[in-house]
Amino acid sequence: MLRKATALGAAAFLLSAEIPAFAADLVAHRATYVLSVAPDTNSGQVTSADGIMTFELKNVCDGWATDLKLKFVMATDSGENRDMEITQTAWESKDGLGYRYNIKNGAGGETLQQLRGEARLDAPGGKGKVTSDLPSRAEANLPEGTMFPVAHTRLILEKAAQGENVVSAQYFDGNASIEAMLASALIGPGEKDWPGLQQKFPELAGHTSYPIGLAFYGSNASESEPDSEQVQRLYDNGVVSNFSIALGALKLRAALSSLTLLPDPGC
Repeated sequence: MLRKATALGAAAFLLSAEIPAFAADLVAHRATYVLSVAPDTNSGQVTSADGIMTFELKNVCDGWATDLKLKFVMATDSGENRDMEITQTAWESKDGLGYRYNIKNGAGGETLQQLRGEARLDAPGGKGKVTSDLPSRAEANLPEGTMFPVAHTRLILEKAAQGENVVSAQYFDGNASIEAMLASALIGPGEKDWPGLQQKFPELAGHTSYPIGLAFYGSNASESEPDSEQVQRLYDNGVVSNFSIALGALKLRAALSSLTLLPDPGC
């Protein structure tokens, strides 16, 4: 899935031109999550937060299309209610070389920021270029080894299956404008039929899942202080069941409430 941050070390990983065998097991799906304030949040101003997030990963034959919608309302100690809305749509080619994105961040029914553009890598593991038209027309080079979100998820699952517990890669999803970020992932031991689900999902029965800690470092981040962090429970079919994300002093947690596998398009 998706970081939100997306979240999600030293050397850039050179992506193989051949899609790993396990990548065929990524399932197209629609997931809904219930959002709440994490118990260990450090924000003294926010007394509660409630919301819903939906996420879709769709097989569109020439690539993977993702659609994320998030909305939550925060109650503050001053008696104010504040709402936030995030929508993100993206397309990523199945060879991991092409990517398009459209991101809108808003509050109170108004769009406060929109990021839109497309990126292309020269070759697997090679350099690339991103061109944006919102919030302004701009171009930037992507460093060698940059990965887009679906390819990055594949990498984490591949390394997890091999028993590795640290993965670092250059990562681009458009959330940091036209900048690639260093994504550092800590992978915990896999567990089949993880017992921590709030309810049973037949679609996840028999699957192995891993606890993943993600830290994203931009050009202004220090080695000890990432721009954003996320913890998630990632299944070997690409489904995320639970995650928590830090938004400044506020930490949100999300729990899977519904899961639907989407039909094969018959490509």
